Amino acid sequence: MKKEELFEILGGIDEAEVEKAGQYAAKKQAVRIRWGILAACAAVILLAVFGIPALRNARKGSGGVLIVKAAYPEGVAAGMDAQEFAESEEHWNWWKGYRDKVGQTAALYNDMEEYDRAVMKEILTGDDNTVCSPLNTYIALAMLAEASDGNTQAQVLHLLDVPDLATLRAKVSAMWENNCVDTPILTSRLSNSLWLSKTMKYNEDTLNCLAETYYASSFRGTPGSDEMNEALRSWTDENTGGLLKEYTKDMRVNKDLVMDIVSTIYYKAEWLNSFSPELTAAETFHGTKGDTEVRMMHLTDMAEVYRTDKFTALSMNLYDSGAMYFYLPQEGTDVESLLSDPDLFKAAVFDENDPNRSVPMVNISIPKFRVSAKTDLKDVLARLGVTDALDPMLSDFSPLTSDRDDIYLAKADHAAMVEIDEYGVTGAAYTELELDGAGAALEIMDFTLDRPFLFLLTGKDGSVLFSGIVRNID
Repeated sequence: MKKEELFEILGGIDEAEVEKAGQYAAKKQAVRIRWGILAACAAVILLAVFGIPALRNARKGSGGVLIVKAAYPEGVAAGMDAQEFAESEEHWNWWKGYRDKVGQTAALYNDMEEYDRAVMKEILTGDDNTVCSPLNTYIALAMLAEASDGNTQAQVLHLLDVPDLATLRAKVSAMWENNCVDTPILTSRLSNSLWLSKTMKYNEDTLNCLAETYYASSFRGTPGSDEMNEALRSWTDENTGGLLKEYTKDMRVNKDLVMDIVSTIYYKAEWLNSFSPELTAAETFHGTKGDTEVRMMHLTDMAEVYRTDKFTALSMNLYDSGAMYFYLPQEGTDVESLLSDPDLFKAAVFDENDPNRSVPMVNISIPKFRVSAKTDLKDVLARLGVTDALDPMLSDFSPLTSDRDDIYLAKADHAAMVEIDEYGVTGAAYTELELDGAGAALEIMDFTLDRPFLFLLTGKDGSVLFSGIVRNID
């Protein structure tokens, strides 16, 4: 599918709606001008690679309409390669501004440890490889909070560890500012979208908030249609670099869809000190299911190390970004137990006075790997206290629409992947939260033919061709 077709393939709406959406897009443009400084810091998108336009007014195509496309500023130093950018004055100027901005806004969400630990303990537990993006799930759930009210909203806010929506919006805005980057060296891309039924009326204030605060593009179509399902998959693939197609191929919306929230992250960064491919060699990895041969990368370098009686953690710095931390449990320590270790996050926070921290010369050996997984978040959310949203009798999504009061969280999926090689790290994730209408309750009953029964067999015209009573079966 061509990128230009993505906005044309959803179910159509009438011309009045198109005109109204166009007026809204113009109104948003004025808002963006007034808030240009904020927008310039947030949600930078890799336009050259992904080809996403800054803004498209709503328009009617052969099969559908894009209500509004969130606008993102252009990237830094377009046209330069990584080496040229790294050696340029433009890089230094950008880096100073980015470093200062992160220092000023990081405090708005420096209390993420409780949420991150809770989500990691739920998703990373298992018998096989597991992976998740806590930030991606946080942003998706923040959008869910915006669409809910009452106790439903209160449970989500409690999980997100914020007292109200105003605090949440400030927190998410800081996340966007500090984690949306597009340079020739670093790509860190966040994107959001809303998938709506063309037959329903929505609260415009809620959609406007999701567009302006969360940079969420809105699409309208026919739930359950092949066109809408294909558009959903294409948008998600496009915004995750096509790295999660093993999971997105199964994405589809239910015919009872009220709204589908899809949040994505795409990340690609280089090691500050890369591994030499010539030193990579076949070696043995001792896994829980037996020994396997892997491609082991090697580097000797000074590195920050954090040691406790339960694990040794080593950090690998990333160019213009943060770092990747590798935790090796001590012999006899279950790796899953580290998720509850109080020192887990201390390894990722620099404290020069911490006696557990040192910077020795290290012979580093790390296997090349790609890990991916998909998780059903409904059970996870229930265990974390978000229960009302899952029950159509208790849920409250009144800020979204007044058309129906039986809306509930019918699907909550999270897929993620991380891959490392000699040059750096690539990661992608999406979270999908689908709100459906419950419809009429279905009667559930048992029917067991374990005693004498009667039967009829009729012809096409309804004539009874055979009938009988079965009293005994040999």
